[in-house]
Amino acid sequence: MKKILYGTLFLSLALVAAAPAEAGIFSFLHKKKKTEKKAEPKKTPYEKILTDRPIQTASGPLMKLHKSDGKLYLDIPKANLGKDFLIGATIASISNPSLGNVGFRNSNPVHFRFVQKDSTVVMDIVNTELLTTTEPSKEMAASIQQNYRNLSFLSFPIKGWSKDSASVLIDASSFFLKDNRFFPVIEGSSSGIEVQEEQRDDLTHIKTLKSFKNNVSILVERSYKATISAGPASRTITNYPVTAGINFTILALPEKPMTPRLSDTRVGIFLTSKNVLHEGRIEPATFARRWRVEPKDEAAFAAGQLVEPKKPIVYYVDSAFPPVWRKAIDVGVVRWNDAFEKIGFKNVVQVRDYPTDDPEFDPDNLEYTCIRFVPTAVQNAMGPSWSDPRSGEIINGSTFIYRGVNSILANWRFIQTAQIDESVRTKKMPEAALQKSLEYVLAHEIGHTLGFMHNMGASFSYPVDSLRSKSFTDKYGTTPSIMDYARHNYVAQVGDPVTNLDPPPIGLYDYYAVEWAYKYFPELKGDFVAENKELCKLIEKHAHDLRYRYGLQQDNPILDPSSLTEDLGDDPIKAGDYGMKNLKFIISHLTDWIQDDESSERKTSLYREALSQAYRYVNNVHVNVAGIYLQQSSESSGIPRYRVVPRDKQRASAQWLLKQARDFSQLSNRKLEAILPYASNRPFDLIVNNLQSMAINQASRLALSAYLDSTSYTPAEYAEDVFNNVFEKTLAGQENLTEQELSFQSLYVKYMSGNVENVTRPTAMQVGLSANGKAAFEASLKGGLDAAPLSPEALRHQLLATNGHMHDSSIEEAASLCGSCTQGNTTAQVGFLNFGKGYGEQADLWGNMVNRSSVVLYGYAVKTLELLEKAAKTTKNPEVRAHYQTLHTRLKKKFDL
Repeated sequence: MKKILYGTLFLSLALVAAAPAEAGIFSFLHKKKKTEKKAEPKKTPYEKILTDRPIQTASGPLMKLHKSDGKLYLDIPKANLGKDFLIGATIASISNPSLGNVGFRNSNPVHFRFVQKDSTVVMDIVNTELLTTTEPSKEMAASIQQNYRNLSFLSFPIKGWSKDSASVLIDASSFFLKDNRFFPVIEGSSSGIEVQEEQRDDLTHIKTLKSFKNNVSILVERSYKATISAGPASRTITNYPVTAGINFTILALPEKPMTPRLSDTRVGIFLTSKNVLHEGRIEPATFARRWRVEPKDEAAFAAGQLVEPKKPIVYYVDSAFPPVWRKAIDVGVVRWNDAFEKIGFKNVVQVRDYPTDDPEFDPDNLEYTCIRFVPTAVQNAMGPSWSDPRSGEIINGSTFIYRGVNSILANWRFIQTAQIDESVRTKKMPEAALQKSLEYVLAHEIGHTLGFMHNMGASFSYPVDSLRSKSFTDKYGTTPSIMDYARHNYVAQVGDPVTNLDPPPIGLYDYYAVEWAYKYFPELKGDFVAENKELCKLIEKHAHDLRYRYGLQQDNPILDPSSLTEDLGDDPIKAGDYGMKNLKFIISHLTDWIQDDESSERKTSLYREALSQAYRYVNNVHVNVAGIYLQQSSESSGIPRYRVVPRDKQRASAQWLLKQARDFSQLSNRKLEAILPYASNRPFDLIVNNLQSMAINQASRLALSAYLDSTSYTPAEYAEDVFNNVFEKTLAGQENLTEQELSFQSLYVKYMSGNVENVTRPTAMQVGLSANGKAAFEASLKGGLDAAPLSPEALRHQLLATNGHMHDSSIEEAASLCGSCTQGNTTAQVGFLNFGKGYGEQADLWGNMVNRSSVVLYGYAVKTLELLEKAAKTTKNPEVRAHYQTLHTRLKKKFDL
């Protein structure tokens, strides 16, 4: 029975086992399995942003960049919060090169730190305004922190932290996608053009991200609607479309700043301004901008061996340059190595091609200093630099060479040297001459990127007649500084044996400037005050040699005739006479020398350049009339800080100007003008009116020079000379006055009326002015007649010429985001650490306080009135009689006489 039972049970279980699991009455015997859903781990906000949408990432040790859904996120390691960075914006591409230059930065880079403050990361602009020479006390440090705190500029909400809290994620879209006045893309005004732009947000986006070892790049494409105007009388263009690529670089600054170097107004170098806590007081000071050139091998350097620097200054060359230009770069750039070798360094300046196998290279990156080719017709070259605001260390010094620069170089070379150099007497500039001229341009611009300013006083140290000597010019060229505007030898005459017609590779002053800026003082252990004392000894050593003198590039007022642009030698009259003679010779041969020029385009360009060159000669002498030689000198040197041009030279200059007012148009060539479209309006004749103004408007300027030196040429003596010259034929009873002589007399009466009226009526007691152009000396003193001389550039515009001359980086800095209210106003405070103040600008003058020229002019107004009355009665020529009557009536009515 048991067996049957067990067998039946066994069979039943077997059948159940064979049945489907979900069926059968014995399913209760099975333990029911629970269906468990595996829960996914919850994403952090950091992970959601980086994983939920398509994302573009650039990773590097400095920080990661993420682009997602049109937004830009910065993924910043926590260890980099609070570190020093520099951010700058570069134009990477543009739809119209007239509105921006590729590779250029329209603002200075900004020094900042990312700092966590509660639930945000703040971009703090670092206040580097105060520098301390010693470690401040605890109490002083606290006070400094209170009075020189950093500026909280922008805040970015924290979007999340990485799992290990090692990095923080912020949304930086608002900063990079919105136009920012501190990083302008399009300059508000340039070359007389005013531009106002409105960004189009719908056409603005993040394009490319790059992250490297110590910097990151964000390329943004922005589009604008621009309003463009050239002035009130011009047509305004509205809604003009502009698209530009802007490359932002965030660069990590060195952990340890370079030892700063106190500036000196006796050496021309770009500056960084600060306040310095020194010996218990805070005073303003300025520091030089320079590269960090330190020896790789300290022991070898100390032993007097030539050593390489730890970090050479490498210039990467744009592959777009034509072959001849590329050769000129190789030669012109490394010229500066000769000067560095004099102070113990070799291979400091290096030239390399744009690398093709370096994924980190980017010419728009602040990390790389480049020589950029700009394919526009602009006749220019520039060498700006950007520096670490903490120390003045130059971080980037890219150079920009415009395609059109070869045109102005060809014109200069022809008009200034064709009297001697037969090779340039062609329509196209010879390749050898072009290469040599480009070498000069490159050396000059690289000088700017090394920190050096123009030295416009250099060429004055050479006697004019020495420039006609082969032995002298072979050795010294046209100037002791490549940073001068002394282009070519326009003094050398036909038949002179001179063959070197150019500036030197680099001059004596340039060697001296490199020594001052880059001499290494390991024994002084970073004590910049002690270094300054040593460098002062170097300056004093050369103080009495004019070849080592630095001459500031003057704006208004232009007082110093020894520090001018585009001049040669120590005597502007003699140099002008030589130059005029050469121009007469060159102009007379233009049709013979320039063949295959059916459109006359080349001859027109050269004729225009000849006019501009002649005008420069006149302008140089104009400054000499009331000239005051200025020199930055120490008391111990015994060299006077100012000295009025000797009286005989002043008077000779005034007489020379009056002669040019009559004879200048003789330079013109009527046969040539008949075939040149530009010359059909006889430009040499038209500009004479301006020269006449220059010749007669010196009385007010002479008031200052006569005040400074009572033995100099006086306004009264000058007024007598002018009167006798202008009315020479009238005084002699002659009636054969030319059109120019009639014009000269009319201008004289207008000038007299305007000056006397402006000074005798109630006016402010003083007119403040300074050399930085905020107020013009000529405008404050010359009275009602606007007779200030035009610059050659302004002359070009007046005569409908195109394009300006080569100019370089400005000394102006962008407005400080974080600095004292007196920054830039060098007269507001007095400092004692530097020799001199700022760039050595002329201090404010109070012209009307010493200007008594109105008394003299009034006397000559009466004298002129009497002469005109007499001449009107005795002159038989009806046209000349009417001329005298008109001037008499005008003068009589003006002064109610």
